[in-house]
Amino acid sequence: MTPDNKNWHSDVESKMVLETENDITWSVVADVVIVGLGGAGVAAALESIESGNSVLAIDKYESGGATKASGGVIYAGGGTSLQKEAGVKDTAKNMFNYLKLETQNIVSDQTLKDFCKKSASTIDWLINHGVELRSTLWQYKTSYPSPEYFLYHSDNSLVENYKKNAFPAARGHRGYVPEKQGAKATNLGGSIFDPLKASAIKKGLVIHNFTEVRQLITNKKNEVIGLKAYQFNDKNELQEYKNLRKKASKLLALFPPIVPGSKYFFKKAMSLMEKANTLLIKRKEIYIRCNKGIILSAGGFVFNRRMVEYYAPKYKDGYPLGTEGDNGSGIRLGQSVGGIAKNMDRMTAWRFINPPISFAKGMIINTDGKRFINEMVYGATLGVEMTEHHNGSAWMILDKVLVKKSLEDVKKKKALAFQRALAKLNIYFGSKKANSVTKLARLIGVNAKNLEKEILKYNKIARGEILDPFGKTKYETKELNLNNIVAIDISLNAKLFPCPTLSLGGLSVNEKTGSVLNNQNTSISGLYAAGRNAIGVASWSYVSGLSIADCIYSGRRAATSINNKKKI
Repeated sequence: MTPDNKNWHSDVESKMVLETENDITWSVVADVVIVGLGGAGVAAALESIESGNSVLAIDKYESGGATKASGGVIYAGGGTSLQKEAGVKDTAKNMFNYLKLETQNIVSDQTLKDFCKKSASTIDWLINHGVELRSTLWQYKTSYPSPEYFLYHSDNSLVENYKKNAFPAARGHRGYVPEKQGAKATNLGGSIFDPLKASAIKKGLVIHNFTEVRQLITNKKNEVIGLKAYQFNDKNELQEYKNLRKKASKLLALFPPIVPGSKYFFKKAMSLMEKANTLLIKRKEIYIRCNKGIILSAGGFVFNRRMVEYYAPKYKDGYPLGTEGDNGSGIRLGQSVGGIAKNMDRMTAWRFINPPISFAKGMIINTDGKRFINEMVYGATLGVEMTEHHNGSAWMILDKVLVKKSLEDVKKKKALAFQRALAKLNIYFGSKKANSVTKLARLIGVNAKNLEKEILKYNKIARGEILDPFGKTKYETKELNLNNIVAIDISLNAKLFPCPTLSLGGLSVNEKTGSVLNNQNTSISGLYAAGRNAIGVASWSYVSGLSIADCIYSGRRAATSINNKKKI
């Protein structure tokens, strides 16, 4: 795809081709230029600087991206220092055997093995650059642990069907934050990003924040030698822009979509954003020369709703997860010089129902009234299955006993505040209740015969009379009372139960170097991609922390490839 395509849906322009590099006046020159300073960008910056390169990082906003906005989890195994400290047994081979199931050959076995082999040392690398991690272990299945725990099973490894291929090992390593701060579970990624950024700045990293890259510049050989960007020259205009955005962001954070009346505050926030955007016309063009290579690490495209509707319409009703900078510009920049984007229809949807664990002991059905999954699976596994194969619609079937137990599960100290709020909100205001299966089926619009058949079968599983075809043990189930039945909408567009989504597709890259590939499968000289701008380990399915782990891995890979390269 090129910028002249009607489905381009981006401000990225066609490449500029220079006869000689002196045809324009360069504002800045650096050995390595990084577009998008999130997890991948900062890892690349550190790796480049420590090899003696001058590095300039450009970010459309204030840097950090989705990494900083995340829950601060990095997926790592193979016997990390934290795993060993907690008594968790794991090997690189065991980690590979597990991830082979999740990644589904999105990268070669050689690349996946390399990722797993380097995983333990990656944790040491993070620690050496100031990231604080701890080994307090949460041993049970959960989407996110209590704030005093920092090592947990952030994947499907505890699910019976997955145990056949790899023995369970806790690989979710949370960056340390104080317990009070950790109770919110969002915007905790600074525990990983901020120390890396501080380390990079100390070593010489130059950052241009609030700078938007619109165009790549090549020579006649199609070697990428620079870029065009837009930047505020006037400090007062920049400050006004930042203030308006800050006010809008506060409103969005204080009044998320599940809060009654949030639409009013959303409109107010969008009005402030629009006012801020009117200032963008005052920015000036700058031209940046790159001596060795440009690394694209500007995130995915989930906040570009037109791109989502074009590439992955099944996910358009999901709640976008990440930051406003996830607008697809990094991918489009790569495509503008001949790069090939793959897997763009692949997204993830996070339908987390545990905690409370009693929710997961219930049964999940589609709109036909049929059960379709092991309810204990990781939330992204559930969300993608629901979205891809069941029209994004599903109901969680409980009874009054499970509802009561669910409220017990999320009492203070047993769950985080947002987990407690979601559970209570849906139990008290989002549930449908009935004294018979027929009545409940009518209330939620599903086939009554199918629903009753599925419940009776599920009860046999709970009693240990038959085996679960989806691999759930009887200890993970609970017999449902047909006369006190409850249903909660967990669909992609459930109003009281937001389902976060994010994009996984990106630019095709050489898996040894991170260089961007064209349609002849050859590298585009001077251009690299990392993180969610590139196809990587996290480009097929999602488990908590895998994307950040892939960001660190792919960012360092790209930088390592550039380090010994001669100037273009």
